[in-house]
Amino acid sequence: MIKLYGSKMTSAFRCHLLLKEMGVPFEEVPIDLSKGEHKSEAFLKLNPNGKVPCMVEGDFILWESMAINRYLTHKYQPALLGNSPEQAALIDQWSYWAILSVQPHLFNLFLSKEAAIIEQSKAALSPMHQILDNHLAGKTYMLGDNFTLADINVGSVILVNMLVKNDISAFSNIGQWVQTLFARPSFQ
Repeated sequence: MIKLYGSKMTSAFRCHLLLKEMGVPFEEVPIDLSKGEHKSEAFLKLNPNGKVPCMVEGDFILWESMAINRYLTHKYQPALLGNSPEQAALIDQWSYWAILSVQPHLFNLFLSKEAAIIEQSKAALSPMHQILDNHLAGKTYMLGDNFTLADINVGSVILVNMLVKNDISAFSNIGQWVQTLFARPSFQ
């Protein structure tokens, strides 16, 4: 059985979503970051970076949420990787865009107490949300009519807006897409 180290309140969230979407049984192994469990000797043997998520399947150990999700999708439900090399590349493009261009600003909103950093992050997020909103015009999902890994990976980042109470109501295409995602059992 797959063991997934990390709670839904961390980057492990996207791995939880994917496993639930695919119906693959797994064991959630909570790691209490506030108690430093991610720096314990036992956990560092699994992930020397001391970060979550980390996945263990038999003797195979993998860390980094995007790598975990690509592996799991490839192994258990390859259709979520698109139906062409071009679609697979677009899934990667949007997934990396979300964690590299959007997620850091959302984490600043979550972690920072400094008004200047919060305002800078909000200002940086607005054009990113506009890019996504423009992309989603006329689409049900990230790549059109078919749900893919891009919806899990990008959705898991965009949903952080709700957690940090960042208003994205001006982006109606994102709003429709999020409602479509919430209709899926894995997102509930």
